[in-house]
Order: sequence, then structure tokens, then C-alpha cells
Amino acid sequence: MTEKRDFLAGLPIFADLSEAALEAIARITQEYAFDDNAVIAYQRDIASRLYIVKEGRLFARTIDNNGITRETFAYTPGSYFNEMWLFIPGVHLATIKGAAQNGGRLYVIEGQAFVHLLKRYPSIIDFLAPREEGDIHYGLSDEAWIEAQKLKVRPRRVKTSVGGSLLPDERLEFFARRSLWFLLGRLILPFFMVLLAAAILIAMPDSTGLERAVKVGAPILLTIIGSIIFALRLIDFRADYFIITNKHLTHHEFELRHFRIHLVKVPIAQVQTVEILKPSLLANLFNIGTARVTTAAVAGVILFDNIDKPLTVKTILNRLTEQYKSLESAQTQAVMRQSIEKHFGLNPQLTPAEEAVNVPANAPKVGFIDRLRTRFGWRVVDGDTITYRKSLFILLREVALPLLGFLVLGVAFWLALNLSMNPWVLASIFTILGIVNTGWFVWQLENWRNDIFMLSDRFVLDVDRKPFGFGESRKQAAITNIQNVAASRPGFLATIFNFGFVSIDTAGSQSEIVFDYVPHPELIQSDIFQRIDESRRRQRIQEGSTRRQEYALLLDVYRQAMEQHRIPQRTPTEQPPDSEEL
Repeated sequence: MTEKRDFLAGLPIFADLSEAALEAIARITQEYAFDDNAVIAYQRDIASRLYIVKEGRLFARTIDNNGITRETFAYTPGSYFNEMWLFIPGVHLATIKGAAQNGGRLYVIEGQAFVHLLKRYPSIIDFLAPREEGDIHYGLSDEAWIEAQKLKVRPRRVKTSVGGSLLPDERLEFFARRSLWFLLGRLILPFFMVLLAAAILIAMPDSTGLERAVKVGAPILLTIIGSIIFALRLIDFRADYFIITNKHLTHHEFELRHFRIHLVKVPIAQVQTVEILKPSLLANLFNIGTARVTTAAVAGVILFDNIDKPLTVKTILNRLTEQYKSLESAQTQAVMRQSIEKHFGLNPQLTPAEEAVNVPANAPKVGFIDRLRTRFGWRVVDGDTITYRKSLFILLREVALPLLGFLVLGVAFWLALNLSMNPWVLASIFTILGIVNTGWFVWQLENWRNDIFMLSDRFVLDVDRKPFGFGESRKQAAITNIQNVAASRPGFLATIFNFGFVSIDTAGSQSEIVFDYVPHPELIQSDIFQRIDESRRRQRIQEGSTRRQEYALLLDVYRQAMEQHRIPQRTPTEQPPDSEEL
């Protein structure tokens, strides 16, 4: 570990890191050995790691579609590439081969592990800032530094609930509210009402009592109404926003009329077309408009309306969809190659030169507070299963009457004592009533605690249990059957205290499952989308595994037939003209 840390300290990218930071990075750095002419990476394969040459050399060769080598580049000991892949997976633009007569060594840092390290210790990011000294570039590249900054500081204009609803490997690409010009247009009416109030106060005569009453009352009434309209429309403006990440696009809409929040989230993979609309001269003049996004999801069309520079949405979505397609193709190519190599029993090109270092996890705390959190927490993670409960406001509503009963019993007991009644009789009566009321309280508490919603790697469940085993009902749907997930916060209290509904549309006989009155519905929606993404990835792997094995077997059989010269030639060979014909 010391040798690895010292080697990393000598690299320009890590030159400014402290000993503790270097030690942490060394723990996630894996050492590999390679032979001469070994293929380290294939062109058009997926790239999600940083390669550092320790011993030997690497040669990168780019080959075009005609099989002609267009570019060659050499990496010597101490060279590394590509730090951008630590943050954003890419595609290898060249085939990389090793050149080492006595074998070579590589250090490899996985992008996902590096990002998790920076999220855990964000202070490391400050020491990765790019700087130039002479001809040497220290720290990250400028592009990688921009991505690293996103891990440390989220824009202040992004609400906390938005940041909390992002998946662990999700990064923010675009955030916008509607244009300030749109807001100014919405504030014309309240502004005009205040101006009218001022005009009445200044210009209206006050010679009679009625005129004086109107002169004082009308401006006050207009100012109050205008201020209320101003505040409500400003709240409406602040609560509406649009988000694009590398995985999803989201429209967060606050309906002022019903005081309800509705959130639509669609995976990037389901984006089909993006159309930019600027319907008027003013829209073109101030560069505001609408991005109309057509998707394959149940939501159908999503409108990013009245935003500044709407063309930015199209540019970002086109880039992300192309990136998604290229990564899917690269992943498929890499997996197919692995299947063929496994079928033919080929040795891996890179072999681990050391055993993986397992960083010991901190022992979980099992204190009283943790037990309470597990028993009554609104979101409890246990392995691959997440359990949700309804909001504490629902609990307060359920136990309000029993709590009121305790208050009534206390007041009644005090009044009875003042009437000089037999204390033993009073104690007996109020003890029985107190036990009954306590039982009612415990029943309501358990009834709230037992109504749970569960999310596993395979199912979503809505479980409604009666306390103490008096009955249970449950609704269940497979993750693979989920078609759409919508989150909403209906009403004033739900919006203010951040609880609401998560509606899950499925393709089964049970068409909809609703997680009702749950806190942070946007976060639960993101949890479900994460499980959907993981399920689809596993399903693709399982479905493709058998197919890839068949392809490998087909290639094996074809190779055998070719070696036995049993397959006839399909393309005619040109014969030189006969000399007699000449």
C-alpha cells in the first residue's frame, strides 16, 4: 500500500493531495499485470475507469471503418488516461495494447468507486483543481474539474428536496424555472392594483365623509388584494421548475388553484423527439419559449414552457440520448466479447496483481435511538428492502382523540377530587378509564406503524395490517410490470409539510398501487426509478446471456466447419483471362 501511495503522489493529477487523501485513493486503486501485446481495451468498448501506467508501455491505435490505422499514441510509465471517465462513462476511441517484454503493470481506478470517495470526503475535490506550472498540468482536466465540482456544491437555486431526490450516480445537467419575463407578466396585475391604490390616495377628493372613507378604504383593500396576488404568484413561480439529469428529465409543477404539487419524471432512454416553440415576436425577441419533449412513457408529452434559451434543452437532451445509445452499444459489445472469451476459455488480458483491499465497514450502532428509528422511522433501509410509513401528521391525526381523552380524564379527576368524593372509588374508576384510553392510544399507534409500503429489488408492496395480528391485506406488483410512477403533494398542508402520494401504474391485474400520505414523495419516486433501472439492467443481462451463449456456440461450430473445409465459397474468384482469347 505504501508503494502504491508513493507512486500516486508522484503523478501530477494527485500531486496536491494530503497523505490521508492519497491513502484513501490508494485503497480503491487496483493493480493489474499484462503481457506483451495484450489488449487492455477495445475500440468502441465502454470506458468507466482511469488507467495509470506503472511499468511497461501502452499503445493506443485508432482504426477507421476500412481497417486503416488513423492515429497512434504511446503511454509510458507515469502516464494516465482518461480522468473524465472517472465522472462520466465514455467509449474507447482506440484499441489499447500493452508493450512489455517482461510484462507490465497498470493501476486502475474505477469511476464509481472514485465518485463515492469524493462524495464521502468532498474536501479532496479542492486539491484536484487544475493548474499550470510551466509545461506541466496539475490536477484534473478542466472538463473533469467541472464534473467534480458538481459533486461538492449543488446550485443554491436547486431546492433541497430536489438534491435529495437524485440517485447516487445521478448528476444534474440542467435546472431552470420559467423566465423572469414570464414572472413580470404575471405580476402586472398586482402591480397595477397597487398603482391604482396610490392614485386614489393622491387624486381623489376628500371633502365629504363618503369620499374620505373611500379614499382611505379603497387603497387599503386594493393593496391587500394586490399583495396577496403578488405573493401567491411569486410562490407559484418559485415552486415550478424543470430538471434534466443524466438519467431522467423532471417537471415539477405547483398548481396554485388547488395548492397541489405534481411531479412527472421520465427516463432519458424514453425521450423520442424535442421540438422548440417560440410562438410570438416577443418570445423570439427575449429568447423565451417552450421545449416540447415527446416520450415513450405514459406521461406522453412533457412541456418545458416559458423558459429562457429553450434551445439549451434540445442540445442537452440530444447529447444525453446519443450518449445513452453509444454507451448501450458499447456495453453490449463488451458483454458479447466477454461471453465469447468465456466460451472459448480464453485467459483475461489483465490479471489482478494483488488481492482486493476490503475497507472494513463501521460496525452498525444498535442504540435505543436506532431501535426507535427502525421501529417508527418513515424510511427504513434493511439490505435490499426499503420500508416506508405514512407521515407523522397522519399519526397525530390518529392519536388526537386518545390524547384528548387523557386531557379530559385528568380534568375530570381533578374536579371529582374537589367534590370530596371517595378517593378509592375515584382511583378505581379513572384507572379503568385510563387503561381503556391507553389501549385505544396504543391501538392507533400500532395501526399507523403497521401500515407500511415496501420496495424490494423485485416487488413493490402496500401492506395494511391490523394491530396485534387482527388481519392483514396487501397489494403487490413486480418491478418489471411498473409502467409509470407519479408523485404529488395535494393540498396546503401536504405542500407545506412535504408529504403526499406516490402512484404506481402497473401492467398487471392490479392496475395501480398508491403509497398514500408518505413523506418526501419525490424521494420515494426516485427510489422506485432506481429499482426499475436496476431491474431492467438485470433483465437485459439475463435475456442476453442465453442469446450470447448461442452466438458463441454458433461461432464455434462455424469455425469447426471452416477448418474442415465443409462450407463452400460464396463469392466467385476472378480468373485471369485465357491467353488464347487474347
